[in-house]
Amino acid sequence: MNLIIKTQLTILLLFLAAFKGIAAYSSTGDFTQLDGLPCNSVNHIFEDSRGMIWLATDAGLCEFNGFEVKYRKELNRLQGEKVTSITENKNGNLIISATGVGVCEFDGEHLEVISTQENNELYDIRSVKVLDNKLIVGTSDGIYLSDVLDKLGEFSLVKGTKELNVLEAVSNNNAVIIFPKLEQKTYKFESGSFSKIVNGKSQILEFGKKFYGEIGVGQQAFLVVDSQRVRCDVLNVLSNQNERVILLRYIKNGLQFRKLISIRNNICVDLLAENDLDDVFVQCVFKHSLMGDIWLGTKNHGLISLKQSIFELYDVSSLIPDCNEIVDLLSYSDGSIVVAGRNGIAKIKNEKVIKSINQKEFIKLLPKSKKKKELIINDIELKGNTIWVATNCGFYTWNCMSFLLTYKNISVATNFIITSNGNLFCYNGSQFYTCGIRDNSVDTKWNLSKGEEVELTKIIEFDSYIWVATETHGIYRFGENKVKKFGRNNIGIHNVVNDMLVLPDSSIIVGGNNGIIYKLKSEGDELMILDSLDQSDGLEGISVHGFQYHKDGSIWCGTNIGVHRFEYKTWQPDSVVKYRFWNANKKVEFRGKESVVDKYDNIWVKSNYALMKIEANDFINDNAAYKPTLLEVKVKDSNWRLKKSEFDKWTKTPNNPIHLSYNENYYRLHYGMLYCDALENIRYRYRLVGFDNRWSDWVKSDEVVYSNLRGGEYTFEIEARKLSSGKLGQYSIDIILESAWWKTVWFWFIVISILGVLTYYAIQLFKSRIKFEEKQRTKQFNRVIGLKIRALQYQLDPHFIFNSLNSIQSYILEDDEDKALEYLSDFSMVLRNNINNANKNLISLSEEVAYLKLYLKLEQMRFEEKFTFQINLDDKINSLDIKIPPMLIQPFLEHAIRNGITKLDKIGKIVIRFILEEDGYLKCEITDDGLGNRKIDVTNAKPELVKGNSLQITCDRMKLLNKVLTNGKTYSYQINECVDSKTNFSGVKTVLGFPRLEL
Repeated sequence: MNLIIKTQLTILLLFLAAFKGIAAYSSTGDFTQLDGLPCNSVNHIFEDSRGMIWLATDAGLCEFNGFEVKYRKELNRLQGEKVTSITENKNGNLIISATGVGVCEFDGEHLEVISTQENNELYDIRSVKVLDNKLIVGTSDGIYLSDVLDKLGEFSLVKGTKELNVLEAVSNNNAVIIFPKLEQKTYKFESGSFSKIVNGKSQILEFGKKFYGEIGVGQQAFLVVDSQRVRCDVLNVLSNQNERVILLRYIKNGLQFRKLISIRNNICVDLLAENDLDDVFVQCVFKHSLMGDIWLGTKNHGLISLKQSIFELYDVSSLIPDCNEIVDLLSYSDGSIVVAGRNGIAKIKNEKVIKSINQKEFIKLLPKSKKKKELIINDIELKGNTIWVATNCGFYTWNCMSFLLTYKNISVATNFIITSNGNLFCYNGSQFYTCGIRDNSVDTKWNLSKGEEVELTKIIEFDSYIWVATETHGIYRFGENKVKKFGRNNIGIHNVVNDMLVLPDSSIIVGGNNGIIYKLKSEGDELMILDSLDQSDGLEGISVHGFQYHKDGSIWCGTNIGVHRFEYKTWQPDSVVKYRFWNANKKVEFRGKESVVDKYDNIWVKSNYALMKIEANDFINDNAAYKPTLLEVKVKDSNWRLKKSEFDKWTKTPNNPIHLSYNENYYRLHYGMLYCDALENIRYRYRLVGFDNRWSDWVKSDEVVYSNLRGGEYTFEIEARKLSSGKLGQYSIDIILESAWWKTVWFWFIVISILGVLTYYAIQLFKSRIKFEEKQRTKQFNRVIGLKIRALQYQLDPHFIFNSLNSIQSYILEDDEDKALEYLSDFSMVLRNNINNANKNLISLSEEVAYLKLYLKLEQMRFEEKFTFQINLDDKINSLDIKIPPMLIQPFLEHAIRNGITKLDKIGKIVIRFILEEDGYLKCEITDDGLGNRKIDVTNAKPELVKGNSLQITCDRMKLLNKVLTNGKTYSYQINECVDSKTNFSGVKTVLGFPRLEL
């Protein structure tokens, strides 16, 4: 099957739910007293030269911007009065006729009565028109004429109109057509003369019949009403694309009746009945110059807007008798559409049913062994001129030309396609299989796993494979006697696939219920994601389905809230996709499930109960020039009060530029589109040039807030687009924000001068504070020097000196002169280094390493090679550049030898390693395999817990050194026992930390 889309699609529709024939209009909105109208009787709708809409009602005059009724306080004089007609003079001022008041002129600011009933004996005023710079007033007692339009003037009665009871007047070319109230006559005022219109042969209008004649305002025509011809006056004629909307009136039994008809595609249609408005009395009709919508001014029903629809809707029962559900549809090469219902099939062309077959004709062809009371059609497919039909009783074929129905002895299928090799690929609810058309033989079967339920949405043949989209398991690919699955686990797409389509460039697009359209590419056994479209690219809605590709290079799809059209050539990675979008109707839902494209490139969409035709060309043609504007300015959430010179007296919008004082730097800008038929389809973006030159994201919001702005000149720019047209509307206005007095140059000169003086004294105070802290730091450092001397004295404790002398004496007594001399030489160097370093705050790491080697060599000789040692430096350490305090490491080596190594019954080992970290922090690791129980944190330990005077002094010394450090790092020392992989004791590690010193 070409298109199987079993998810719900809400298509943009503006018509009633289910009716026979074509729906071209829908009652999309009405405005009554509940919506702000002063009353429900609208006598006249007028659009002035500025594009503003004015409503004349039985309770006054009001402004209408397409979605909101507004009142002008300047027009309070007319409040409660019956306003009958509005026109405009050459100066752009409104000329208004009001019963009980007279003829008035409104210049946007002031309302002035230019003639009254009392002064001019003008009775009940019905209409006012301007022709050849003259004012024509129709009343209940004749027609009056004045040559003065802008001030109080005299009105003279037009000859021949005395006691003529005027109902209304309509401008038509260079004439004014006048209609009496209760007479089937029409008059014309032209070139200063008044005459009766003589009609020739009247046209005949009949609903549902063809009409090819011409018809104009002031003419008469016959309308067939209840099988009788009724003579009607043509009150108004509006042309709208390929149709004409005509307002008729006729008089019967002394009562006036109105009919609103449409001649669409040369068919006469009753617009009121079509939109369920039979009880509405239409007083005036109006066509908006921007959108082309038809608005009706009614008596007692307010204002009604008829939105033109480009959809055609057919009720399923009108296509297939006794059928209430559509299963599938196909497009045939002659431009016809074949529709299959649950129990019948029909071919339609040019909005007519050519041939239909009901359930009985299907059952009649079944063999006796398969006879059933009910036959259900599951799916249809087209091959050549033959349509294959899958039912619960097996397959049928139906010839589109001869309409011959034939039963085929092939097994049951719920879904199928006809493959390129002429076989059937079928699914019967539990397994997939291929079947020969001629011999009915089953070639290959694919059984599903036990408990695996598959809900099919699409079957296509592509790249020598059969691809099946499902609602539960992603995509199946059948071919080469194997099945491969693609879904969330292996390619990353959603497992719910509502639709699938192969594009001319061999890309595959799929959509599901996650609001994303994926573009895929098949290579070998892999299916890869090339790109995707989501909300950031303009996709509105979550559930995606209904793909169609047009020859114009566009992709069409539906979502749960509307219809999209993308230009495929603009779909590139990291590019802006050009698209258009149409919202769904809020009142009526049309749930599309499958769609096809016919010979004329129109889209046909079927739901369960109706068939809809979308003419793609009508979607593309949208010439409305929508323009955004600034509607309101609020300062600190209060209405901004403007001077008269700062705003347009007609539109009440601010003039360019906007001037704001320095304390008005918190303001809210409210913008929008006037006279727009679908505000929910509008997206805006904005920027304030001079503050942020980048455009905002496209948003639905129609306001923006700016706060704490600096004084200066800014330009506020808006871009708006209606998603269903794709056109941009632009607006900009300059904003001048005054600078605060404390932000002026002279103010800052004073401030900077004062700050300079304060800074000078602050620096002096800071210097004195630094000197004081330096003195304190010097005192602390002197204490460190004193402790260094004490540490030197304690490091060379008598025990070490006596042991060293004993070692020398031993070598002499043993007559080992060489060792005695070597020992004595090294011992003297150790003493000399201690004495030399005693007065130094820092020494290089290389000096410290040389000293440690001498010391460890003496200890080796003294303990008769009881241990070995090794000193390692990391490659990135430059021992000449790194400075450390002297004589901090030796006490820890002495501690390790005395309390660990000498107690071993084997040769011990000491390893010293210097490590430089990224921040310059130097670590010294001393590892020995001596005995344990030496874990002491000298930096935090109390003096009585430290073993050995040298460690005691080292601890105190480190604490004092840490007090003079300012870089956050400290001198540290820890002794930890080490364990091997079997948690056995393996030695002791001593870690010393030296912070980086800024020299």
